[in-house]
Amino acid sequence: MDRALLDTDIFSEMLKGVAQTVAVRAVAYRAVQGYYTISAITVREIVKGLHKIRQEDRVRQFLTELSAVELLPFGARWPTYWTR
Repeated sequence: MDRALLDTDIFSEMLKGVAQTVAVRAVAYRAVQGYYTISAITVREIVKGLHKIRQEDRVRQFLTELSAVELLPFGARWPTYWTR
């Protein structure tokens, strides 16, 4: 299974755990890769969305759990950064 940069829609669905197909594929992907890869843009969009619905406790939880993902920062060079 090739590495993939997960966009906000997919990562958000994974966090919600509602869409069974997304959840199953996410678990399989993480079993192979060992982590998820997201961008700083995805972090910003998810935090903004959680603030909008006044879920401050979920914001803190989300930010704490970021240590378990590969986070591509703003300005990351492609493909140089993508050689893990």
